[in-house]
Amino acid sequence: MSLPPSPLFICHANCCRSVLASYLYRHLCPAAVVLSAGLDPGERTSDTALSMLARWGIDASGHNPSKVARRRCEQASAIFVMAPPYVRRLLLEYGHDLADKTYLYRQPFTRPKAFGPQHTVPDPSFDPRPTEELIEEFSWMRDRTLEIRQSLLGHGRPLTPAASYLNILEAVDPYSH
Repeated sequence: MSLPPSPLFICHANCCRSVLASYLYRHLCPAAVVLSAGLDPGERTSDTALSMLARWGIDASGHNPSKVARRRCEQASAIFVMAPPYVRRLLLEYGHDLADKTYLYRQPFTRPKAFGPQHTVPDPSFDPRPTEELIEEFSWMRDRTLEIRQSLLGHGRPLTPAASYLNILEAVDPYSH
């Protein structure tokens, strides 16, 4: 019997985007081991993330932002990152060997020819709109998380790892947000 997949979701501060993705995944599969982290963790979870998750019936009030660690990356069966610069930084700081199991969360099924806004998950914590509007705009995250889950179980589209587009990652500034 094989172990269930254990994804790691990474964003800049582990206060909003990776929190949304990891708690959505956990909600879809309560028995799963789901990890999340930030490259530069913030002090607390974004009120926006907590509010959005609460509207989806998910309580993330116990979340504490944490920093990416090599050990956590090794524990994960797959790593999903919220923006191309974070992928580059992850590989530079934690090892290029992680490229085979690292994916862009927003576009994990295709090999990009160049990077654009369609590859980055915008950070709703900086968006002043009411939660209802954010829920509508970010509802795609629920679908994407389900698609990722299906792929990790071997029932969905194949994931495209960062290893397949390392050449274009070289042009990305790893310290931009």
